[in-house]
Amino acid sequence: MKRLLFLILIASCTRSSSGSLTFGAAGPWKEGYGAMSRRGIELALSQINARPERAGSPLRIVYEDDEGSGEKASRVAQRFVDTPEIAAVIGHVNSGAMVAAAQVYDGHLAAVATGATSPALTGISPWAFRVISSDSSNGHDIALFARQLGRSRAAILYENNSYGRGLADAFRRAYTGRVLSMDPIAEDGNERFDAYLEWFKRNGVDIVFVAGSEESGLAFLREARARGLTADLVGGDGWSGLSADTLRAQGVYVGVPFTTEDPRPQAQRFVNAFIQRFRMPPDNNAALAYDATMLLYVAATNSRGDRRAIRDYLAALTPATAYQGVTGAISFGTDGDPVGKNVVMTRIDRGTLRLAEASQ
Repeated sequence: MKRLLFLILIASCTRSSSGSLTFGAAGPWKEGYGAMSRRGIELALSQINARPERAGSPLRIVYEDDEGSGEKASRVAQRFVDTPEIAAVIGHVNSGAMVAAAQVYDGHLAAVATGATSPALTGISPWAFRVISSDSSNGHDIALFARQLGRSRAAILYENNSYGRGLADAFRRAYTGRVLSMDPIAEDGNERFDAYLEWFKRNGVDIVFVAGSEESGLAFLREARARGLTADLVGGDGWSGLSADTLRAQGVYVGVPFTTEDPRPQAQRFVNAFIQRFRMPPDNNAALAYDATMLLYVAATNSRGDRRAIRDYLAALTPATAYQGVTGAISFGTDGDPVGKNVVMTRIDRGTLRLAEASQ
């Protein structure tokens, strides 16, 4: 107990005298989407530490790999809470991880989730925020786009996790055509899709919505192309990584919170800086993580690094005082969800997510 009080005292003195600042960051860094999220954080970190006010006292980020697991995320969250130097948390990336971690952060640390979209997060804690819209909103927007394409006979596949279930259910409720089937699939890409695909073809399915990740998406895409499925394929933001398969993914529709084609100056500055640093274009995971990091830095510097004051600053943001991020204006409702954020419908064209039109 005495050692803990000593650490708290030292951290308090250090923060007030030298302006030192530390964030925690949690995500599945070994996964493709996790690696992109970390790159977004690292770009923000480098830009922040290049500012004159950070001279001699750089922002520090403690990275923890939660592997997208709720159990591991809870342990990571507890370590962050127990580390007095950590002022706030960037993350978590996955819905299940953030749902578990939010209960640990409650009353202790503000956390800004990046890619966590599950409706279960809405209002889970006054200390939990996210910079991406909920699947309740995303599924609705994607379903409307699917009908605008003129498709009326849909099949739904979903990963049987918090993300997949939430997004699939929102799509099903908003879709005004006929939903002919709705089935769970494995998360790890080891699913065999031949039975599904043959059924889709026999029953005239003209659009397939898959609420899942890149791994299961690539497995589905390989079989769908091999078996000649002609239905339109649509996914949520978990499918943004499919663009790497330039041949099979051609023409796939993806609903994302960010596209490199966003013409706004701040978005293009981010895209150019990311490409210059990492020699690749950013995806929505990178953009969301970049925004979460920059937003928390603004909150922390306006709150003298105090944990509760950071939370209060985030909660007090309104559309009129919103942080202008690369993914759009960011402010929060009382439930911690971003106000007025929507998905952007894109179509994969030669490895690039291009803005899509329903007339295509």
